Amino acid sequence: MAVNKNVNAGARTVRPRRRDAARNRDALIAAGRELFDANGLTPTLDDVARHAGVGVGTAYRHFPNKYALAQAVLAESVTDMLDAADRAAQLDDAAAGLAALFDAVLEPQAAKRALGRVLRDAPDTAPPVDDVHTRIENCIDTLLERAREQQVVRSDITATDIGVLMSLMGHLIERFGDVDAHLWRRFLPILLHGLRADAPAPLPGTALNTEDFISRLGRSTQP
Repeated sequence: MAVNKNVNAGARTVRPRRRDAARNRDALIAAGRELFDANGLTPTLDDVARHAGVGVGTAYRHFPNKYALAQAVLAESVTDMLDAADRAAQLDDAAAGLAALFDAVLEPQAAKRALGRVLRDAPDTAPPVDDVHTRIENCIDTLLERAREQQVVRSDITATDIGVLMSLMGHLIERFGDVDAHLWRRFLPILLHGLRADAPAPLPGTALNTEDFISRLGRSTQP
């Protein structure tokens, strides 16, 4: 009987610890959402821990860095963004699809300014970002192929060109989002006009290859 009591006591001890861990994780995510929504990705994991009322050590047991926490905070936004990107890639009208793809990628960054920083700057310790880049790249490839078939996009544009333009618009949101979160919409028609098949003159220079583009997205930034 004594052995059984000890086992039961151990089980009762484990469950509260698990509940405490779950509560701490939820508190960190809630605090991260508040701080990141208000300040972008400027707050550190230490800042979030203090805001959540938990120890810094506890925060690091749940999340190795603020990028991992931000991914948890922004998981729903990322899912919605990728679903919208997939829908854009399925549009029969390739020109409309490209416009919808820019909207799908940029609007969530305007609504959640930390999202753009995560997509551009997450270090190699945050691998789910690679999945996001791959999904968006596949959408770009699908739409560009259809756009060339429909002859609605200039022949010298590449997938990495589209990626660079999206990145530049993301930086615009980050720099001026506190002034006007939707300023990017003023410039999107200009950008799209430059992609049209009847846009004048060939593009100068050489397009980036995929490896150079990915390696220079800021992925080397440390948490």
